[in-house]
Amino acid sequence: MSDFVSIKNQDYVLNRIKEELLKQKSFILLLGKSGSGKSVLLQRLTKYFENVKFNGIFTNKEEFEEFLKPYVIKKENIIIFLDEISIYNNDFLDLVRIYSDLNISFVLSSHKKPLIFSKEHFKSRINFEFCLKEFTLDELRSYISDKFDINLCKSDLKLIKKYYSANLRNVDKVIKSFKEFKIFFKNSKKENYLLKLSMFENNLLG
Repeated sequence: MSDFVSIKNQDYVLNRIKEELLKQKSFILLLGKSGSGKSVLLQRLTKYFENVKFNGIFTNKEEFEEFLKPYVIKKENIIIFLDEISIYNNDFLDLVRIYSDLNISFVLSSHKKPLIFSKEHFKSRINFEFCLKEFTLDELRSYISDKFDINLCKSDLKLIKKYYSANLRNVDKVIKSFKEFKIFFKNSKKENYLLKLSMFENNLLG
């Protein structure tokens, strides 16, 4: 099953993934551009499950197998989060598929879907697939308001949306600089000027 959602609906995504992870041997795919919020979701998920044993990236499949060995021997139900799986080759990903037949649940994140996942032996493994979309203007406003307690006007939001490259890290950097400039200039400059200055400082505006 696939679901195309905005990161604004994080709670919905969290709840759907939590539901799937309560089942044994879940295999979940989380897709989205860099900075769309995949890593944030994985970090939030670690708070809900004590049996999350890994959240990150393995350097090779030998390290992966060595890490899993004690859990496989004990037949322990565990959850593994693998970030940016597009860096792994097909041999590694096929190993993930094989381990998913054991008492191991996987949540895999990537900026694009690996081609091997379209193969029939992989398609049958995926319990749920999420694709995080780019923010709408209203969602961007809500994100900035919720995280930074700042309410920007529509023209300022349009400026950010035009240049942030669908990457929330860029938004975070710009708003942090923006707040620092406001303090430095003691609110003597217009917000639009400070915002452009912040974007210029973070190489988003030439």
